[in-house]
Amino acid sequence: MLDERARPYAIVAKLMRRAKSIFPAAQVRTARERDLPALEALYRELHLDSYESLAVSPARMRAAFRRLARDRDHRILVAESGGRIVGTVHLIVVPHLGHGLKPFAIVENVVVTADARSLGVGEAMMDAAAALAVRRGCYKLALTTNVRRTRAHRFYERLGWRRTHHGYSLGNK
Repeated sequence: MLDERARPYAIVAKLMRRAKSIFPAAQVRTARERDLPALEALYRELHLDSYESLAVSPARMRAAFRRLARDRDHRILVAESGGRIVGTVHLIVVPHLGHGLKPFAIVENVVVTADARSLGVGEAMMDAAAALAVRRGCYKLALTTNVRRTRAHRFYERLGWRRTHHGYSLGNK
C-alpha cells in the first residue's frame, strides 16, 4: 500500500503514462514559412505577460524568418504531433576564434504548448538540437533560462544539463 503522501504522485504518474500513450509521438523538423502562425502562438505562450509589446506584423515576421532560414548558423525546429505544431526551439551556431576554432551553439526560444508538456516533446526537440550541434562540430551547447522558470530548470537538469556559469543580461526585465 502506498504512503498517503505518495498517492497523489502515483496518480499523476499513471495519468502521464496514459497521456503519453494517447498523444501521438512528436516529429521534429526544420520550420517552414507556413509554420509561422503556429510559431507566433508558441512565442505568445513563452511570453504570456509581455507578448503584445513584443509582437510584430506578419510581414516583418515572414521577412525575419526568411533571413534566418537562409543562414546556416540558425535553425528553427518545430515539433509536430498529429498534424499540429506543439513545440519549437531555435538553435544558433556561433563561430569564434577560441577552442581551436570550434563553434559553439546556443538554444533559444524553447517552448512546448501547455497541453503537450511532460509528454516527451521538449526532450525530442532538445535531442534534435544537440544532434545538429554535434554535426556542426560544436564544442558545447548552451542555453539560458529565466530564473523564475523553475519547472524549465528541472526539465533541463533531468536531460543532463548542468549549471556551469553565472549569467548576466542587459536590457532585459
